[in-house]
Amino acid sequence: MNGEHSGPLPSAWVAREQVSYDELRASDDALWWLQSDPDLGGARRLMRAGSTGVAEPQTPSQVSVGGCLHAYGGGAYAVADGTVWFVRAADSKVYRIEAGNGPEQVVPSEDGYAYGDLWCSPAGPLLAVRGDEAGDEIVEISPDGVRVLVRSTGFLAAPRQQGDLLAYLEWRRDEMPWDASRLRLAEVGTRRVGTDRIVAGSEHESVVQPQWGPGGRLYFLSDRTGWWNLYRCTDGQVEAVAPLDADCAAAPWEGGYQSYVITASGEVVLTANDGIRTDVVAVGRDGRRRRCATNLSSVKPYLGSLGNTVAVIGSTPTSRPSVYLIDLALDAGRSARPVTAAENRAPEGSVSPPTEQSVTSHGWDVRYLLHLPRGRRPAPLIVRAHPGPTDDVPLRLDWTIQFFVSRGYAVAEVAYRGSTGQGRAFRQSLHGHWGEYDVDDCVMVAEQLVADGVGAPGAVFISGASAGGYTALQAACRPGPFTGATATSAIIDPARWQESVPAFQRQHAAVLAGPAGAVQAGAIEASLLLIHGTADEISSAGDAMRLADDLAALNHDHETLLLDGGDHYLSAPDHLEQALRVELAFYERLIRSAAC
Repeated sequence: MNGEHSGPLPSAWVAREQVSYDELRASDDALWWLQSDPDLGGARRLMRAGSTGVAEPQTPSQVSVGGCLHAYGGGAYAVADGTVWFVRAADSKVYRIEAGNGPEQVVPSEDGYAYGDLWCSPAGPLLAVRGDEAGDEIVEISPDGVRVLVRSTGFLAAPRQQGDLLAYLEWRRDEMPWDASRLRLAEVGTRRVGTDRIVAGSEHESVVQPQWGPGGRLYFLSDRTGWWNLYRCTDGQVEAVAPLDADCAAAPWEGGYQSYVITASGEVVLTANDGIRTDVVAVGRDGRRRRCATNLSSVKPYLGSLGNTVAVIGSTPTSRPSVYLIDLALDAGRSARPVTAAENRAPEGSVSPPTEQSVTSHGWDVRYLLHLPRGRRPAPLIVRAHPGPTDDVPLRLDWTIQFFVSRGYAVAEVAYRGSTGQGRAFRQSLHGHWGEYDVDDCVMVAEQLVADGVGAPGAVFISGASAGGYTALQAACRPGPFTGATATSAIIDPARWQESVPAFQRQHAAVLAGPAGAVQAGAIEASLLLIHGTADEISSAGDAMRLADDLAALNHDHETLLLDGGDHYLSAPDHLEQALRVELAFYERLIRSAAC
């Protein structure tokens, strides 16, 4: 698809365009990141771009880089002095590539641990977090074997060593890291591991992303004021670096996030998110702030620094995520330029940027992005509940949304209560009310858009994936605006999910769970489409199939798409293509039925 395009986007094309970029880092005078490959079924490869700007894969095509530490992995590779370490998705073990040789496994296959959160300094050892059902350990991996530095019955993350000092994060099994965590500092040497102390954090404070800076200062992000802001600790004294009424961190679903960097000139460059838009802000040594990369509207929580140039994974409403460079000395870094020769923009005429809207829901300002199709009003309306639910609604190009918009549908992406980027209070407002407040907010958006003449009565739908799928299912149980609901990789029964979900997320289920409870087939009023992969390790395909059987016994209008080998994210392009086609056909059938 090149040049002018104003017709419906093909599902196969859309599925192949959903390329992800993650875990950007700067190391060995080059940029490195993970990139999914549609030709390999969505497998992720480690990419490197040197001074030429040409990105080349560094891991074999038959190997997908990832891991399952804390369920969602992260920190899946490290690079230093020409050596690459990475975690293989197939077994969550650490491998090494050195001197052009093929991958070599460097930890025992039979040890029972999942590995992740890799980190190393140019002159230091490789550090990693490994975990099992009993707890986590921070380990040092060397040719001599694996040495344990820290043990915990809880969770550990982000090991960062400077000299004999090791900074790391810890939280208990009955906590989530975005609710409560602690930054600890331990003495580690070649012969002994010393006692540690808490630098910041508590059961009422979330601390994330520790990093050593110039002069031995320890930097970190904390939400002690209600916003994740940047702090530094010098000689035991903690000071704020850039107080902002914005979240400068993302909820730590994965390891390896780095939402700020310290440049060669001493400037701190960080992200600032408001729940929809993410800005890049540079803070000078004199405390002055300036916005950078003003041509980007969404930036992932991975920044890398090469001298006074900062690399980000950024996007706009008309360009998909790509790696960009910000030259802080060039026009104050106001524009970011793509690493590759040309920015990956949408075909001309295929995308209309969304507008930001809001409604008042039970005293809260609930914001959403509204994507409008060309042509008539009112239009069929799809309300989308994002996954998480501890997540946000980024202002970026999403081809799966444009697939429906190109066919005449309006799409509203709702940053319902519980979403991130809007401070700790908004993030925790869903605790104990999952399946209630999120549904209320989606209903309010739908009703407002119908009242405004945007959404067509009788053609209003709700869709969601994972936790958003639970929101869609609970919305389908209410009388109201929704004609049909699509639940992809959905959580069906929070109580049963809490027992089966990986240990990292069990407390999340407990904290969120409220009176709404399990989705019961007899309570569902709207027509329903269930989409689930058989290899989903986060939410059970068995639960979805049991719900489908119960609906069939009641002769309820429903459809089911079971994707053989499909994962939680429908990562394989052919699975996403099938899901898009079936979802569209589901809505079209309901619209035709209503017109008869």
